[in-house]
Amino acid sequence: MPGRILVVDDEPLKRITLQIELTEHGYEVFEAADAAAARRILDARPIDVVVTDVRMPGLSGLDLLTYVKSAYPTVEVILMTAYATIDTAVLAIKRGAHDYITKPFTTPELIVKLDALFAGRQVGQPERSVETFGRLVAASQSMRRLFEQLRGVAPTGRTVLLVGESGTGKELLAEAIHQLSPRAQMPLVRLSCAGLPADVLEGELFGHERGTVAGATRQKAGRFELASGGTLVLDEVDEIPPELQVRLLRVIEGQEVERAGGEHGVKVDVRLICTTRADLLKCVQAGRFREDLYYRLNVMQFVVPPLRERPDDIPLLAQHFVKKHGGLVANRPVRIAQHALDELLRRRWPGNVRELEHVIERALVFCGGDEIRPEHVVPVGDGATTESGNGSAVTATGSTLAMSEEPRLGLNETVADIERRMILMALRQCNNNQARAANRLGIPRTTLRDKMARYSIASTEADSRAETPA
Repeated sequence: MPGRILVVDDEPLKRITLQIELTEHGYEVFEAADAAAARRILDARPIDVVVTDVRMPGLSGLDLLTYVKSAYPTVEVILMTAYATIDTAVLAIKRGAHDYITKPFTTPELIVKLDALFAGRQVGQPERSVETFGRLVAASQSMRRLFEQLRGVAPTGRTVLLVGESGTGKELLAEAIHQLSPRAQMPLVRLSCAGLPADVLEGELFGHERGTVAGATRQKAGRFELASGGTLVLDEVDEIPPELQVRLLRVIEGQEVERAGGEHGVKVDVRLICTTRADLLKCVQAGRFREDLYYRLNVMQFVVPPLRERPDDIPLLAQHFVKKHGGLVANRPVRIAQHALDELLRRRWPGNVRELEHVIERALVFCGGDEIRPEHVVPVGDGATTESGNGSAVTATGSTLAMSEEPRLGLNETVADIERRMILMALRQCNNNQARAANRLGIPRTTLRDKMARYSIASTEADSRAETPA
């Protein structure tokens, strides 16, 4: 049974938009324009979660929260609040609200919170705590503690240093810090410092005047200027060359940036968040990173634990990625078999959360039904296929496709792109015989027909098309 959501907001457009998009995601959604109408719905039908605005004409969202927790204590409440009323929202959580989300927000951001809430219930452990932080979800104690710490530092405006392996979610943490800060309505600007030549990185950071750089036909503002009033996220900050570290330190200390070729500094107001995979202190000791810059950046350092150290998060994240990537069959969510979860829990996950997401994306392609089994969760590092004795490629379903026909997978392809090409390839190899193609793909023939209709594939299309990405 889908989760039953009651959306309460006096803004008709926001209310109806949420109703449509949450319904498309698989929830059963009811809507009310005010607290009084919401109470009538609650009294008339079972509801799992109330998503309510704080400020409304008549009874407020806090009044509605009090009523819900008194009359229907098992119903969860999520508050929609502007930044100015965050203190009220925090107080409401102490009074029993499950969570809050800061306006403006997108429906996918709300869906993350709802999915996490229901994932916590589905495992049959009501006492299990599942928390969200921006677009991240977690059940492990280490990540919940990190979320709590970052919620505390987000409103302060202090420089934050996030340290962790690749794929642990540092960029999403930085995004959430920005969204929970007073700068949330101002720009969030990112720059990856890895792999850029010093002169290019200098222009990206600080900008340049017209004619001062080869090919520069116009003035260019650097990332500090673009982020002024908001937040600048510098990814892989340890990769900044020593000659630019001095300039970076001056900008941080003086909040003033001078473009290349400029005669005057430009005042900026930037909150800085830096990420790194490296141990910056060791970089200092090795002479690759300035000690004074290290202490400037290391005001508030937080270590993001790798996925292998927080196995409690793996089932939750796996189901979250199933929903994120459209894991529905006949309007029912694709489930992950326990043996498949056991297999996921055995992995070391060198690519961390990013690797897990890619594995689930591919599993949705390979499973072809409403259950992900162990053979579908192929490790990303090992590729989506393994070699069989006759030189052909064996997919996770055990079906065989000729190696000479196997196209390369583009990194920017979506699951839908990959699935469509696999179907076309199977049809070509089976001379458009749908029964044989379905068998080769390891899916029922009815599923193949549904997918062909979804991707607008005519049976004759496979004759002449070999879809290989450029």
